[in-house]
Amino acid sequence: MTLITARLLSLMCVALIATAFAQAQGDPHPELTSKANALTKSGNQKMRDGDLDGAIADFNQVIEIDKIFPENVQSASYLNRGLALQKKGDLDAALADFNKAIKLQSNNVFAYQNRAGLHEKRKEVDEAIADYSKAIKLNSKFPFAYRGRGLLLLAQGNDSEAEADFAKYLQLNPDGKDALEKQIEEVKQKRVAKP
Repeated sequence: MTLITARLLSLMCVALIATAFAQAQGDPHPELTSKANALTKSGNQKMRDGDLDGAIADFNQVIEIDKIFPENVQSASYLNRGLALQKKGDLDAALADFNKAIKLQSNNVFAYQNRAGLHEKRKEVDEAIADYSKAIKLNSKFPFAYRGRGLLLLAQGNDSEAEADFAKYLQLNPDGKDALEKQIEEVKQKRVAKP
């Protein structure tokens, strides 16, 4: 996952949380909502600044606060902490948080997308492809899942399926053409280098 993609996903998670809080009309706990929003923003900023322990501490507090809120709000908080844990290199804990996010909100496309990327890092290709496919099923207009799945399919030699995913990715994200071409070339070089 590129740095730009990671930042974009992080910002989308903030937007997801803000939307979830906004949907809680007649919020009986405005002080807690405000505190959770502030901690989420702080945690995301710390993550961007590289203070992963600080980000995780903020997200831990948000998770405690969120226990009184709907499951979609809780799901977004586990997703954010999972992103920080993944960035820190604690893949097992990140996987647990992504799993929890999905358990709380089974249609959380960002949780599937990020869990797919984590599976990819762990060389769990079948699981990654399954999660990218689930993200696509949940939101057929989410370009990054097409790119991720396409690159994995290409690495496996499923060129025609990969090309279909790349075409859809570029239809949804035409500005990603140069980066995608570079990634495709890297995958093809790795395929040639394999004995």
